[in-house]
Amino acid sequence: MNRWEFSHGIVGVNAPSWLTYEVHRPYFDGAESPATVIQARSAVLAARRFENPSPGALRFGMTMPASYRRLLVQESRLTAYRATVPTDLPDELASPAWRRMTGAYRRHAELDQLDRSGLAHWLVAVCLPAAVLEVVPEDLDPAACQDQVTAAVQAARAAALFGSEGLSERTTAAYRVLADHPAPTVAHVQAVAGWGYLLARHAGDDSAAPLFLGRARELLKDIAGELTRFTHTVLTARLALREVMYAERQRDFGSARALLADVRASVAELTAPDGDDELVLLETRRRLLDRHLEIAVRTGDTEAERAAVKEGVALDPWDVKIRMQAAQAHERAGEHEQALAGYLHAARLGPFGTGFALLRAADRARELGHTEFARVLNERAFRAAPRAGATRDALLDACRRDGDRPLAELTERAATRDRERPYANNWHYRMYASYFNLGESESPGLYARLPSLAYEFAERGGERGAERAEVNWQRLMPPAFRGNLIRESGLTEFAVDHPADLPEHLRTPRWNRLCEWLDDFDGQGPERQQQVAMVLYRLGFAKLVLELIPAVPVDRLRTPAELRLHHWRDLVRYVASVGTRVAAPETSFAIAEHPACPTHLRFVIAVVAVVFHARETRSLEEATRWREIGARALEELLAEPDRSPFEKMMAESRFYRSVSFVPFLAGDRGWLARDMDRAEELARAVPAEGPYQEFLKRENLRACVESRSKECYAFGEDERGDRLVAEALALDPYEPKTHIEVAEGLLRRDLPREAADSYLRTARLGPVSTAFGYASAGECFRRAGQPVLAEDCYLQALRLDPYAISAARGWAAVGAANGMGELARTYLADLEAWGAARLAARRERP
Repeated sequence: MNRWEFSHGIVGVNAPSWLTYEVHRPYFDGAESPATVIQARSAVLAARRFENPSPGALRFGMTMPASYRRLLVQESRLTAYRATVPTDLPDELASPAWRRMTGAYRRHAELDQLDRSGLAHWLVAVCLPAAVLEVVPEDLDPAACQDQVTAAVQAARAAALFGSEGLSERTTAAYRVLADHPAPTVAHVQAVAGWGYLLARHAGDDSAAPLFLGRARELLKDIAGELTRFTHTVLTARLALREVMYAERQRDFGSARALLADVRASVAELTAPDGDDELVLLETRRRLLDRHLEIAVRTGDTEAERAAVKEGVALDPWDVKIRMQAAQAHERAGEHEQALAGYLHAARLGPFGTGFALLRAADRARELGHTEFARVLNERAFRAAPRAGATRDALLDACRRDGDRPLAELTERAATRDRERPYANNWHYRMYASYFNLGESESPGLYARLPSLAYEFAERGGERGAERAEVNWQRLMPPAFRGNLIRESGLTEFAVDHPADLPEHLRTPRWNRLCEWLDDFDGQGPERQQQVAMVLYRLGFAKLVLELIPAVPVDRLRTPAELRLHHWRDLVRYVASVGTRVAAPETSFAIAEHPACPTHLRFVIAVVAVVFHARETRSLEEATRWREIGARALEELLAEPDRSPFEKMMAESRFYRSVSFVPFLAGDRGWLARDMDRAEELARAVPAEGPYQEFLKRENLRACVESRSKECYAFGEDERGDRLVAEALALDPYEPKTHIEVAEGLLRRDLPREAADSYLRTARLGPVSTAFGYASAGECFRRAGQPVLAEDCYLQALRLDPYAISAARGWAAVGAANGMGELARTYLADLEAWGAARLAARRERP
């Protein structure tokens, strides 16, 4: 499996989706991987037992609740593996074992009791309780359950009911069929002991637990002579685990430790007769060790705790619980660095405890002085468990500590369950709802509401006649923004290519109105088409804009409205191509020469042309020519009496900021300074009236200050550049790009530790640069001698972009800091080999 291809486009909540898949693979498709945790191998063994049936053959003693599978899919976001019954999983995703068991499930009514038992227990093992209840829809006759095989079928039903309903009336009834009048069989020993355990662990009144545990022990004595030493020892150990749990609840730790020590010694001498029983033995050892460790912690036996942790990590290195226990041991010892590493390791092995592990990691990070890293962990914990009170409160505290009131308020709203709109509990949706379905974005960032602004303009234009849109929003989001946002949020239902494809339950009234406009798009005039196309582009539907507006030769365009429409189409085509083979906006250039081209449109195109040639062709001659065209157009605009001072000053400020590329290309420092002085002077002096003009002024001033900082850095004026970046940040603290610029300034001063914090802010404010922010933070932490923090950041970058070769190299360099060195090195080697093979194949093409 190529891990990067497997998880491409699928962003896990806190760990790379491929890692969750490998650790818990049997739940996903019935197979296992080298990293599969012991407990997950229950399904592997159950499938083998079905293939080689034998009454009384041992399976795993521990099962997981129905919620486990749901949590796995939620955290990995491998939604294609979502299943309630085996047939829900597509054949191409299923392992051979899963396909065989699916075939048995389809014909379960025809199976004999032995095969029915094997199927039911496999369904329990893969956390498909609903399917178990289809195979065994009602409790079996108690008399029939005196037979061991029939009893095993009933036991599977009881386990499925507890896994999905807890200690309900139906669960109680199912277990009592076996526990009240048991026969001396292996199935009954386990069922009666299991019922006693459930009473001890989950019942409000556990007084009956000793009765059933004693009954199970008597049954085991009755059949001892019929059992192999292996089976008898394992059953004795499982029963002892139940009894130990009861003793713990009675706070009788002395008896619990003595009993546990005896059975651990017996199991230590045991040899499994075959590979299947080797799995049974492995699970038994793991469960005994877990109880031993818990008792050591509760009794304060630090030496025994440390030894048990070491043994557990060696036995089951991918298990989240042992990793959590190891971290807690370090925390109790005051070893904060090791505790932080341990909690970070545990958090990526979920799904149980991901949010808790991240919260504990955040506390350790804060204790160590890594406050921004702790804030990031608090946000990740909240995204993993948005309705958990602990994650909400921790993030609220972090936001308030930072004086970040807007995100504190957003957190409170996102943590409130919305039954009508479950997606509203998603952090990314709350931040950028406008891009999802024209909802209300709650991020204070300047670009958060751009699609809604475009919609509002189109709505006014449609109802009240056309309004001049010549002072518009400057920010053009990158083509990948919508896709990145949806992937990072996990709200994949929003990933549509056309607004009409969005499911009804995800739509807002505004979205439905947009769909109505599109239904009649071809019948609208060019002015109305441009308004709607602007909404589409701002939402991220650039491809759809190009499909809806066919290219037309410029000499066939007649009216200013047609020219504006096709300039917009060409601009969309150009921006969408950035990062690939750039599509030069030649149509726009020709439109500027058209005799019907309005002055303002010629002005806009000239400014775009200067920027294009400065960035793409580096032609000083062409950039100068277009600057002159733009200057003449600006002169005409400034002379128009019906233009407001706001419009004129905004146009002039934007002009000088954009065309300053000409003196920059020419290397004329004085000329460049004069251009930028004028742009900044106007940006600060614009007489804005009302919230909308204030927004436009702020957006323009932020862009102007940002450009001035780049000017300063280019000519060695770093101190002034840093001051300007600080001002840009004050104008919009939620702009990821500005945090990158802050980080770059810190790196110029050789402050990688401080730069890492700015890159982390970039990452948590994504999705413009989330993966880049994490990878860059990782590199800065590595340089600053913080390998644990670096390792986490590199892995987070790979969670978002599994092809990120620089992050993979970084992870391999520091992976040992968090116990994943071998995995990191393997990932890098495989990715490099894959890349080299692709490059070689490309070179061989004719």
